[in-house]
Amino acid sequence: MTSIGRGCGKLYLTGEFAVMSTLGAAVIAGVNRYVSATATLVSTDSDETTGIVHSAYYDEQGRRLSGGVLEGEQDIVAHAISLVYRLGVQRGARWARYAVDIDIVSGLDDKASGQKFGLGSSGAVAVAVVRAVASEIGLALSDLEVFKLAFLATIASGAAGSGGDIACSSHGGVVFYRRPEPDALVELSALAATDPAGALARKWPNLQIESRADLSELSLLVGWTGTPVKTDSQLAKAGPVDEVRTADGGRFVTAVASLSEKLWRGLAEHDRVACMEALWENRRLLQDYESQRGVCIETDRLERLADIANAHGAAGKSSGSGGGDCGIAVLPSGGDAQTILRQWASAGIRPLDLELAVDFKTQVFNKQNSRITRKGL
Repeated sequence: MTSIGRGCGKLYLTGEFAVMSTLGAAVIAGVNRYVSATATLVSTDSDETTGIVHSAYYDEQGRRLSGGVLEGEQDIVAHAISLVYRLGVQRGARWARYAVDIDIVSGLDDKASGQKFGLGSSGAVAVAVVRAVASEIGLALSDLEVFKLAFLATIASGAAGSGGDIACSSHGGVVFYRRPEPDALVELSALAATDPAGALARKWPNLQIESRADLSELSLLVGWTGTPVKTDSQLAKAGPVDEVRTADGGRFVTAVASLSEKLWRGLAEHDRVACMEALWENRRLLQDYESQRGVCIETDRLERLADIANAHGAAGKSSGSGGGDCGIAVLPSGGDAQTILRQWASAGIRPLDLELAVDFKTQVFNKQNSRITRKGL
């Protein structure tokens, strides 16, 4: 058998920076560009078989995989594979003793330049690998379990972040997200090293993930500035988010959380006005945050992107950590999308043809490469 697992790209609608705090909340859209991981059992004739993991991050020879251990690596991929194998053994997965070959391919980059679009590649990689390996060794996982394993792998690799990209990549569609308590994550990560099943079964304090398959009566436009940015460096420049105040003296994190809740409620109630207001106000709060912290979030191109969108009946803003990467515009269905896209292009902003990611998670093929089933949808 061969299993293909995918993690979708993500774009923050609301909640950037604030989601790093347990008091914050975000609404995040999964988009139809993916990281794909293809896992194939090497053999079931011997317990000693060794697989190979191929990725653009490794050299042409790839990395040897034996006993669930990726030789010479301690990255997200290595930790994701190890966690899935150890969980598979605990749960008696049929093929948890055998090696797999894994091929990881990213569709989150610009093909011409190789630059990243800023769609959350590390989270998508973790999710794709977890899904593919679990499916191939016969381990059934819920979306929430995929999220938890991918997040634990990310923590074990030393990467920083709220986990919002992982929540979106594992669930798809549009996600409302609150991060788990950091202190609890330290304990859960330590437990996962010896008992991944126990770490999954434990309560994850403060974690909230809700998802929906559409944006109600709104359309999403995405523009790429052509400048890639590393989220970790942006977060380091910005400093602790809990200390930031709004212009009226309130707390930034709770003000943004309120807007995320307003947007989520507006989507459920088909209240387009409330949704647009939440996005406009989130942009203003990000501008205040940028001013206080001295970190560049809304670059000249992102400012132009948002202003063009707003001038044509949409709500435009940066998405994610800012400083480059992508911006978004949300507009009522039937709005003047084409004018916005044309003016973006004239301003040096590349429109990306993206839609919400749904129905994408795991595919299983037989040896003749004919699809026989879909899992985790």
